[in-house]
Amino acid sequence: MSLSLDNRKFFVRTRDYKTGTVEIEAVNFRKRDFEGKLLFDGKNEVGAVFKYGRTTVKVPYFKLWSPKSPNLHTVSLDGDVSARFGIREIKTEKKRLWLNGGVLFLKGVNRHEAHPQFGAATPEALMAQDIQLLKSLNGNFFRGSHYQQSQRFLDYCDEMGVLVWEESLGWGNNPRQMSDGEYFRLQVEQTREMVRASLNHPSVIIFAFQNENHSQTKAGKKLNDALIEAIRSQDSGRLVTFACNHNDSDISNANTDLVSFNTYPGWIGSDAGTLENQKHLIDETVTKIVRRYRKLYPEKPIIASEMGTVAIYGHHDPAAGQGTEEFQYHYDKDVIDRIFADPELSGLALWHFADARTYHRGGSNIRVKLLAENMAGLYDGYRRAKTSTQIVREGFSRKAAGEQ
Repeated sequence: MSLSLDNRKFFVRTRDYKTGTVEIEAVNFRKRDFEGKLLFDGKNEVGAVFKYGRTTVKVPYFKLWSPKSPNLHTVSLDGDVSARFGIREIKTEKKRLWLNGGVLFLKGVNRHEAHPQFGAATPEALMAQDIQLLKSLNGNFFRGSHYQQSQRFLDYCDEMGVLVWEESLGWGNNPRQMSDGEYFRLQVEQTREMVRASLNHPSVIIFAFQNENHSQTKAGKKLNDALIEAIRSQDSGRLVTFACNHNDSDISNANTDLVSFNTYPGWIGSDAGTLENQKHLIDETVTKIVRRYRKLYPEKPIIASEMGTVAIYGHHDPAAGQGTEEFQYHYDKDVIDRIFADPELSGLALWHFADARTYHRGGSNIRVKLLAENMAGLYDGYRRAKTSTQIVREGFSRKAAGEQ
């Protein structure tokens, strides 16, 4: 969250989480070189010399930010330019995600900014409720799909201790689109601006782009590499990835920090048949994907960025017919069991948090998007819990050892 009386602002970057050292970049100031008094948390004054618009200082009496302890600091200059930030480090090493020096496992959901009554203009009370519901499931992670999240929502994630994947707008883009010069330019521009808009939010640990694009093509790789560079050019201290669904042929993950795969065995593109076969399909598919990516990228973390299935709220069947809450319950249980038991994997974002509007007519080969809704939510659009929340809550609670 950045507050100012004009267009001046601060970008705050953690440089050493162990000593509380941060670099502050002064943006849109008339002078690049100047001296001033920085006031931290409204009471601790530190002298600073800005050279080329940047200064490096140690935050007095600093506390680290993490999901368990979401400590936030403020910094101001002359009483009219201020920013809120958190001190923390996210990195990858030895096939793992690391937060503040500890191994991190992501347990979360994909979330759309959507509600039957409010559409995409969700009120702040609903944003806070969504975070509380995630935490009630023992989750620690939202993937913002498939566009930038509201800055107010990110404020709440900062305050309530939830990790966020922030993603620029894009979905299923094809080689023709990605080869278009104007589309290419605008994708790079909006992705860079996303990073700059959300840079001071400690909850944001991943920046991503172009969900399920044609990453198996040369045109896809060219644009994806440009978007990776656009993110890294902002020196955000975040990880870079994208959600990939061409997992048998992808060529665009060479320069990402972690590999993120989307897959829906037994729901999209295939019939699960019996519950036993459903479990087999999930295991077989995940095993194949992980083996390929681990061979290509021996040291990169791998996460499942989308897995899940549809359930129509209030529809029940003892035989767990597809589309019922029981079908989703068994499906999500199999997914959680498979992902959490694999030592090669570092996280899961279930598809998805709450039912949301989607296709009105055509445009998809997915046979189950009835009523122009994607009904794969753990909650319906009004946030009424489906049966699957029970197994998610239980499953997420089991993956607690070493969690930040």
